[in-house]
Amino acid sequence: MAVTVRQLSEQELDQFVDFPFQLYKNDPYWVGDLKADTAHLISRKNVFWTHGERALFMAFQDGKPVGRLMALVNRAHNEYQKENIGFFGFFDCINSQEVADALFAAGETWLRGKGVSAVRGPANPSSNHVYGLLVDGFDSMPAIMMPYNYPYYAQLIEGAGFTKIKDLLAFHRTKDDQFSERFLKVCARCSRGKGITLRRLNLKKIAEEAEIIRKIYNEAWAQNWGFVPMSPREMADVVKELKLVVRPEGTCVLEVDGVPAGFYILIPNMNHVLKELKGSLVNPWRVVKALWAWHKIKDARMIMLGVSPQFRQRGIDLILIKHIIDHGVAVWNEAELSWVLEDNEGIIRGITECGCHPSKRYRLYQKSL
Repeated sequence: MAVTVRQLSEQELDQFVDFPFQLYKNDPYWVGDLKADTAHLISRKNVFWTHGERALFMAFQDGKPVGRLMALVNRAHNEYQKENIGFFGFFDCINSQEVADALFAAGETWLRGKGVSAVRGPANPSSNHVYGLLVDGFDSMPAIMMPYNYPYYAQLIEGAGFTKIKDLLAFHRTKDDQFSERFLKVCARCSRGKGITLRRLNLKKIAEEAEIIRKIYNEAWAQNWGFVPMSPREMADVVKELKLVVRPEGTCVLEVDGVPAGFYILIPNMNHVLKELKGSLVNPWRVVKALWAWHKIKDARMIMLGVSPQFRQRGIDLILIKHIIDHGVAVWNEAELSWVLEDNEGIIRGITECGCHPSKRYRLYQKSL
């Protein structure tokens, strides 16, 4: 059957959002976000699109949707990273190279029209959101805000002419895993530094705390590959999403002589809840099952960690990692620390010496246009 690809109008966002729920309806591990949240993210009214533009494509065979793709240009990325690239994201497809090729061809044509020289992805829609393609670790449910996809996606993307540009790593740790002796000695020595205090986020003053987090985050990640600073409006969107699930015991701000120097945020793995909801809050029975799942969550994900550059080389990152395990993993029994760039040897060394094990691998691809 012939494949046709059509660019969707703004009135057809629901079709784009709904597609993966059909594609993955029998998969035991895939978890869909609330459809309303995805619609909000891809809507041109979202703050992200004040510095970006996008096109949504849907592939059809015999009138039936068989794949989707977003092509986008993130001007904030290109300005900050001094690049001239586009991105693809929200790629979902049946196991057909013909369908995948047609989708990428449509997206690439649109991107060429925007004057970019290459396309990278998956980015849904940026490194501050869901990022990368799962290429190793298909035997368990993903952590919250991490991607999951069929194993054949890598073959389809590579078959369309893309090659790896960077891998992102996830690590897993249970409360029973052990610190290395070296880690404990180094961490104890660093903890004796003068003026170091650790505190929980004050969730009653979340706006003020969010600005502290945003400032450290942007400073800490400034030189990282693919990073784009988070604006105050984007941070406000993050706070809106997380404030209902963040628990004080999953947060920490490390201060040196009263100055915020580092932080982490660990949140319960709400994918157990989303799995029951199946994209909607409409069904009362699913809501009841979701609430029950919420109370049974025993795992978490570290979604953010950062240390301001002026406080590095003092072991603050090690102190924060140990604090996560002593006071966060202890609450939820196990946690995923993700994601870490594959070539960030320093942080990988610290993570593995505190008893974490590599668990999943995610890949970013790129293709010249």
